[in-house]
Amino acid sequence: MEIINLNKENFSKEPLAIALGYFDGVHLGHQAVILNAVRYSRKHQIKSAVITFSTNPKRFFNKVGSTDLLTPKEEKIKLFQKLGVDQLIILPFNKQLSKMMPDEFIKEYLIAQGVCYISTGFDFRFGRHGAGDVTVLKKYKEVFKLQTTPKLEFGEMKIGTTQIREYLTQGAVEKAAQMLGRPYSLTGKVVKGNQRGSEIGFPTANIRLDEDFVVPQKGVYAARVHVKNKVYNGMCNIGHNPTFNYSEAVSIEVNLLDFNEDIYGETVKVEFIKRLRSERRFQSIAELMNQLKSDREAVRNALG
Repeated sequence: MEIINLNKENFSKEPLAIALGYFDGVHLGHQAVILNAVRYSRKHQIKSAVITFSTNPKRFFNKVGSTDLLTPKEEKIKLFQKLGVDQLIILPFNKQLSKMMPDEFIKEYLIAQGVCYISTGFDFRFGRHGAGDVTVLKKYKEVFKLQTTPKLEFGEMKIGTTQIREYLTQGAVEKAAQMLGRPYSLTGKVVKGNQRGSEIGFPTANIRLDEDFVVPQKGVYAARVHVKNKVYNGMCNIGHNPTFNYSEAVSIEVNLLDFNEDIYGETVKVEFIKRLRSERRFQSIAELMNQLKSDREAVRNALG
């Protein structure tokens, strides 16, 4: 997949079938939008593209509850590739672009690029103050074909980034996974901790996130951990370490089962499969160790 950081100098002007949106999470609703563009492009033998923004517009305007992301850029790229997208076109979301009126955006960034097909969600908004919507796009039916994906639901809940964030903050990672079409994951670098886990026979990899991502509710989780191109089962604790060395900051630590390697400095991905219990303070090391042994068995049962 070709990645293009768009400016007025590198418009290709060749026919394009595009999926339009920011696509944080690349959940099942986003996937439906993107696959519409891919299918159209293959049927008509033209290139498909995702047109997105360098920064989440909601994050740019610092809207409450929208600053933490669901998906790192590199993971989004892999997901777009997996869906068969030919090009990822990234628009620089800045003050100038944020002030564009909808019709100006359509003419300067869509029509000028040769877009002949647009796939987007039913509630997609764009342009200054979000004034643009599918009704505005429909005015250009003589220029490009428009396909809108209707609301998709899981149970009675709309599949969307807002609901996925809510599930994660509740610890409902299994429900989030059903909306995402895959387990929710966090990616970060392994850094040195206080080594207390190693002292009691449960060494943990302390994960430092590169950006502000949505962190699931505090507690212990069954997880799959991707490290050095291999996948291991693990138990992940999110919290404040209340038994030893209480920390105000929330830490993410994972104990990899059947694993004994030095991975300091490695980038790992932690997939959250099931929440096992809440974090709590133990009265002794023996009590903590007994609970960790029980957690380890719970992980094996959950992951098989």
